[in-house]
Amino acid sequence: MKNEHKLSGEYPVGETKPVIDDALKKETRFAHIRFMKFESECGVFEAKYGMDSEEFSRRFESGELGDDPHWFDWYAVLKGKKLWEKKYNIFRGIKWRL
Repeated sequence: MKNEHKLSGEYPVGETKPVIDDALKKETRFAHIRFMKFESECGVFEAKYGMDSEEFSRRFESGELGDDPHWFDWYAVLKGKKLWEKKYNIFRGIKWRL
């Protein structure tokens, strides 16, 4: 059995749905821009240190790389990339019918 959700509010669906669609499109674009920015920043670190971000993450989290500040900068950028990638994918995956 699927979960069925209904939209409720003060305005009729015909007026509400376009507003929500517009907001969803804007948020999807914003999430994509943020994701691409963080992805680009990861690329700078990858080129500088000669490893991809996944390898870096594995080595950093295992303690192999130590705790120099530049590793924490890359780690923060990678976390930002993953956060915005997830948000972007969530927004892109929203499908609804009323």
